[in-house]
Amino acid sequence: MSAFAATPRRHVAVFVFADFGHLSPTLGLTRELIRRGHRVTYFVDHQYREVVERTDARAVVYTSRRGAFAKVPDADAARMAAEGHDLLVESMERVYPLALSTLAADPPDLVLYDFESFPAARMTAHTLGGVPTVQLGISHVSNEVFSLRRLLLDPDAPSMREGGEALMRFAGNNGLAPDGLARFLREWDDRNLAFLPREFQIEGTTFDESYAFVGPTVTDPDGDVPWSPPADGRRTALVSLGTESNRQRDFFRTCADAFDGAEWQVVMTLGREADLAGLGDLPPHVQAHRWLPHPAVLPHADVLVCHGGMSCLMEALHFATPVVVVPQGFEHTLTARRVAELGLGRMIDRDRLTADTLGAAVGDIVADPEIPERMAWMRASVRAAGGAARAARLLEQWADPSASTVAT
Repeated sequence: MSAFAATPRRHVAVFVFADFGHLSPTLGLTRELIRRGHRVTYFVDHQYREVVERTDARAVVYTSRRGAFAKVPDADAARMAAEGHDLLVESMERVYPLALSTLAADPPDLVLYDFESFPAARMTAHTLGGVPTVQLGISHVSNEVFSLRRLLLDPDAPSMREGGEALMRFAGNNGLAPDGLARFLREWDDRNLAFLPREFQIEGTTFDESYAFVGPTVTDPDGDVPWSPPADGRRTALVSLGTESNRQRDFFRTCADAFDGAEWQVVMTLGREADLAGLGDLPPHVQAHRWLPHPAVLPHADVLVCHGGMSCLMEALHFATPVVVVPQGFEHTLTARRVAELGLGRMIDRDRLTADTLGAAVGDIVADPEIPERMAWMRASVRAAGGAARAARLLEQWADPSASTVAT
């Protein structure tokens, strides 16, 4: 019998970076954990309080200094390193004291966290007596063979050195023994939960049983959705840069111009705070929304045009919708190349995006006779990964400190 089964109500603490793309993959798992009788406490930026509380989890909030992190297209390695340093400092100086003061009287049985939150999460688990931890793979996960951070960050940047020194001080000041330092600083954990299927993971065959590739959890939209598929036989294209990327008018105008209104209906989601009027007049076949739940559109869509964020991409693959990826940063480029490598769509460099290049990429997808078979294979892989139900079962097993790391 698992630890969770023996004690019906267990407590799970979740630490995630202040970005909706990091939060959203965890929400289905949280709903499943709560459905199974457990409690979940999040440490999140204040703007996500409502979305967390809608799952019936507890939200303990702070105001992140994140600023424009990851919102600027093609941020260079130095900028990424500098902003990564700021995240480390925030995790150590703001999130960790908040978590410790919150959890001291109500310690969790398990700590979940994304890599960006590791200082606060791992140190909280250590300080509270060695609570089991699980690292969440929001994007591609890392091991000895493939490391996203080694590719993403410049190890010689001054901010990287400063960050390392800050982490060493943090570890020492909080009583972490020298023999535990390597594990504390490691890019992965003894137990890792990835919200993508192994088949999509870069170098996926090199990951051992300490990694569980559970895929996404895609749920039906709540309430009425202000959109319906065209009734006249036209194809549908969904265009999105995610929930927060709403400043790139030229991108959306280019996409509006790329599709022939006689053949296509285009649905755009610009971001929750987007200025819809800023796009100007749109042709009748183009609809612009601040946000629509993508699972309402993707079952009817013939293509998704996106930046390569893992959440929206996994939703597309869940519904076997091919993708044109226009990456906005280095991590997105890795994902876009993986899409092209697996034959699930096309990649267009951001500086090469025009109405003509997008139209040509979409035309290639529509005309490619092998796309349906490849999409069906990936859809089967996504759905077979197990989603929230499998993830919750694993967490019930991993909550026991003596449990095996093997992902089953």
